[in-house]
Amino acid sequence: MYVAWAAFLFVLASAAVLTYAAFRYKQILSITGYFIKAATVYILVGEEDARLAAVAAGKGATLNDRLRMKEFIATLSGSFRSQKGKRWEKQIERSNYLSKELDNGGALSQEAFEAREALRLRNDVYLRALKSGDAGVFLRRYPQLFGREAEKAVASGDHPDQIAEDIVADAQATAKAARRPAAGA
Repeated sequence: MYVAWAAFLFVLASAAVLTYAAFRYKQILSITGYFIKAATVYILVGEEDARLAAVAAGKGATLNDRLRMKEFIATLSGSFRSQKGKRWEKQIERSNYLSKELDNGGALSQEAFEAREALRLRNDVYLRALKSGDAGVFLRRYPQLFGREAEKAVASGDHPDQIAEDIVADAQATAKAARRPAAGA
């Protein structure tokens, strides 16, 4: 009788561990995907909110995951360096900056909490997407940066979205103006 119960408990515990492992694996993949999309938006067009989103995702990741994130940034930066001309200098600078920001962190680190708080204050939509692992928030906002058209543009040495930097600058200027207190208030 005890053997049957022990076997049952072993199977139950094994199922619980496997379920948790599957959940954790899915969570790690969604956060990594979110980081990749946020980093891509920041590096290509310079959206400050996307930088905060990438930093919040990266700072909250484990050391191994942060190393993989930095490898992604290095690969992206390397592809820009291989292009001819100085057209990609801003993107290379942003890549280097973002990579340095990922040097410290950890799921429960002070840096991770501060990064998420900065994102909350700046862009609550991106924070909710981070919490749910929804990388699609960047795909919906910048469809021109992802997919086949962007791959073709980067392969030919063109910027994947000529007007994206202007769109981001306008959106950030509008957001900054909205955050300023009204005169006489």
